Amino acid sequence: MKSFEFRLPVLWLAILGIVSGVLSTYAPDALEKYTILEVPIYQGFLFGLVIGFGIFCWGNESWASALVALVVTIAAWIAAVRGFNLITDDAKTNLYVGSLFAGAIGAAGAILGGAFTIQKLRNPRFLIMTVFVGALAGLLVVPEVQSSTEDFLLLFVVWQAIVAASIGYALTSN
Repeated sequence: MKSFEFRLPVLWLAILGIVSGVLSTYAPDALEKYTILEVPIYQGFLFGLVIGFGIFCWGNESWASALVALVVTIAAWIAAVRGFNLITDDAKTNLYVGSLFAGAIGAAGAILGGAFTIQKLRNPRFLIMTVFVGALAGLLVVPEVQSSTEDFLLLFVVWQAIVAASIGYALTSN
């Protein structure tokens, strides 16, 4: 059995995911007005920058690849939020199904954005791992929705950190 091996890109992307998660939670009201399909894009844009940075630094050092990752991550954010709203019907029902779906869709989009140009991200092992951790972390939306604050700090910080770290792990694997 292989022992755990420290990988700096995993740590970097996890830290950037935490920063992005905090900034996503406390988005200035002025940025909330920029939407696509009635979904504010600020949060997807921030996380897309994290993924694009990882793709550029540890993928293939291509600005085009980073841009593709950014755009696909934003699209995945929009799909995740819209899907969550459709499944839960905005009535806070089916929260578990909706949160699993949204977490999985967001994570799939984040890794697939890099997989367009980086072969190792197409490895089914890494795709499944990233989607799985994204779906599980997506469950953190349930206590956020059920609370009176609904600031989503826990969800954004944990989800973005773990999905970014998973992609960093895939980028540095042989």
